[in-house]
Amino acid sequence: MAAAFYDNKPALSIVLPKPSPSSTYNNLTLSGHSLIYSSAHQACMLQPSSLIAGQVAAVRRIDCLSGEGVHSVCAIPHGETGFVVMATDGGVQVWDKPGLHLLFQWSFPVSDANSSGSSPAAQQALTESETHVRHQLFARSSTILLAADGSANICFGASSGDVHVLQVDELGRFQGPSTFHHHKAPITAMGSAYQSRHGRTAEDVSPLLLTADESGVVIVWKADSAESYKVVRTLGSATVPATSIAIRKDCAIVARLDGSVQVYGLKDGKLRAEIAAHSRWLTCMDIHPLKDIIVTGGEDGMIAVWMLPVGGQKAAVLLSTVWMHATVTGVAFCGPTFDDVAAVAFDTDELQLFKLLLPS
Repeated sequence: MAAAFYDNKPALSIVLPKPSPSSTYNNLTLSGHSLIYSSAHQACMLQPSSLIAGQVAAVRRIDCLSGEGVHSVCAIPHGETGFVVMATDGGVQVWDKPGLHLLFQWSFPVSDANSSGSSPAAQQALTESETHVRHQLFARSSTILLAADGSANICFGASSGDVHVLQVDELGRFQGPSTFHHHKAPITAMGSAYQSRHGRTAEDVSPLLLTADESGVVIVWKADSAESYKVVRTLGSATVPATSIAIRKDCAIVARLDGSVQVYGLKDGKLRAEIAAHSRWLTCMDIHPLKDIIVTGGEDGMIAVWMLPVGGQKAAVLLSTVWMHATVTGVAFCGPTFDDVAAVAFDTDELQLFKLLLPS
């Protein structure tokens, strides 16, 4: 693939209404033609095609019905349809693709504190303890994959380290979730080839799931069905958390908090390449659904597009620009051919949009 470079200056700088994007990482996602970011207790959706420089963007808000804090919002593509998953303090909410209707809601279970044989004081102490544990649990990150049996599985992580899996049938009905235990630390990121391809079929789409946790562990799972997930291998031995992960061809793309992007072989688990992408925390990454390129953002204010060293390509920088005095927390490919790059920053009422350089 011939390299196509980006203009280092934003083509558009859009004013966002308050409240501004929150500090959660990977805080920008593309749902159809809409960009979505989270802000405290809600998700905010806007259309890039309707943006006008210097004007306040028209944003439609999706309120978290339970009033809980939003830890991540992710567009879940699936063929012609799709979903928006909000991972919150208490569980997950699955909305339709436009974000108009809540389709499914699930909360972390709390065991019955009012067991027989306990004194009122003991019951009260148990209830307070369970309430404390309940409030410690939160959901974070989500993705979709096609299991080996052909079922569509929406996966989401938890602060307990558990991986939860919902099955979506042909009629859009949800079953589950099933729960799988292996991680010992809170989940930070999830990914699959089907998610990376925006719900399109491709040669690299497989029933493999990537999950990462705060200890730096990245696990490859094979999904036989929504009820059967098996650990295939662990990637690397890093102790730095992964903030974003994706699959492209036969490789796992792992963006880590220390600013590096690592490329692992899915079959052998070996590190094939590493990109020193950022000088400070790497907070977000997105992968192009059709091209072997990624965009990253970080605490250093840098926004960069990289050609991935996969499929015989060499790593190359296609965009490198700095958003002064900003902590970039969300980046996403968007536009008619997914070649535009959008970025948002924490506590900044602005969205920047970058475009490819026109041929001279």
